[in-house]
Amino acid sequence: MNIDTQSVDQAVTAMAEVLADYLHPEEVRLLKSQWQRYSTVSVKMMQQCVLDATRRYPELQAYKSDIRKGFWATLQADSQQTVEANSHNGHNETVKVPVPVSELVLAFYTVIEALRSQLSETESRNLFLTMHQTVSQERTFKGHSLNISQFLEGNRPSVPDNEHLLNNLMQLAYVCLCDVAGPVEADEMMFRAAEKAKQNYPKTLVEKLF
Repeated sequence: MNIDTQSVDQAVTAMAEVLADYLHPEEVRLLKSQWQRYSTVSVKMMQQCVLDATRRYPELQAYKSDIRKGFWATLQADSQQTVEANSHNGHNETVKVPVPVSELVLAFYTVIEALRSQLSETESRNLFLTMHQTVSQERTFKGHSLNISQFLEGNRPSVPDNEHLLNNLMQLAYVCLCDVAGPVEADEMMFRAAEKAKQNYPKTLVEKLF
């Protein structure tokens, strides 16, 4: 996700507000100051921010899932501003996948399918049904026909050829995967899935998804 520094500041401020329910103001300020070093908003940034918070304040471990979801919601809101700005500039969002399908979309399919291959049938069902339900409710994906549950049937649902939206979908996949398999295993699965995609597509292209 290529987002300017101002958007990073907005995301960091919003994530700090999530932690305000769990920490003292000075503790939140210290974490916020630490997070200012990031230059872009991404899945990796969110992962690291969660780790920063729970390592510095172990008492947050019990609320890790709620904090992660709260952080993800802030990234969604931040990215939505960028997508809306693009729309106002005349770049209309499309529902159907262009033909031929772009390499970015194909790389997204490869990562998601690689994640599915690492899960049991029950875990896979939990992951994609949760993603499907969340996508249908998230404002970021309004106007897009996204049937994520098709991944359960081995199909490839139509997704927008839009870097911001695909990045958001990948963020969502990570958040849901953490709940299904646990944060440590989720990190390892994401790494393996990304490496598999990099075998077929340029590294810089795959990294745009994260």
